[in-house]
Amino acid sequence: MSRGNIERALDQLRRGRPIILFDTYREWEGDLAFAAQYCTPETVNFALTVGRGILCVAMLPETAKAIGIKRLESNHLDPLRTPFGMPISLANGSSGVSVKDRCETIRATCRVDVKPNDFCMPGHVATLIAHAEGLSGRQGHTETVLASLSMAGIMGSGVLCEILDSDGSIASQDALTTLSDRYELPMLDISEVITAFGAGK
Repeated sequence: MSRGNIERALDQLRRGRPIILFDTYREWEGDLAFAAQYCTPETVNFALTVGRGILCVAMLPETAKAIGIKRLESNHLDPLRTPFGMPISLANGSSGVSVKDRCETIRATCRVDVKPNDFCMPGHVATLIAHAEGLSGRQGHTETVLASLSMAGIMGSGVLCEILDSDGSIASQDALTTLSDRYELPMLDISEVITAFGAGK
């Protein structure tokens, strides 16, 4: 993959569209990834129907603190240390389940004046809290989507949704490539983002 591919992916993020982040050294999984602040009900619906995995909003530790989100208690058996926090829904009187509700919840995490009383906890959008040291501390999808947004000049949280095949299995690299071509979604390997992000510091 080339620098041109990275620039294409960053431009896609700036336009509010998803990219595919693929992990070739930890999980061998692909996630749809996009910017929370540009989230639309249509993008959420695309992630849920095409990605089929768990829809999560990935955020910096300081954002989680401002909202009042704490890491969920772990029994320490997850080898990947997936950094799940308390799930949330916007406290606006809605059920929080529809794609419109989930979109509004996700976008609200990007507000500069965000506070705990803005959200119901637990809610219907899973949260992920990035490592305080970013990619230097943990090299997962959570940290990678935030690094990608940073390189794109986009502030705020990111959104992730694992990509499954139609039979419910983890989508293979070939399946991800087919999906990338069908929907014109740039595909980045996490290791590629790590290298580019480090070079850009």
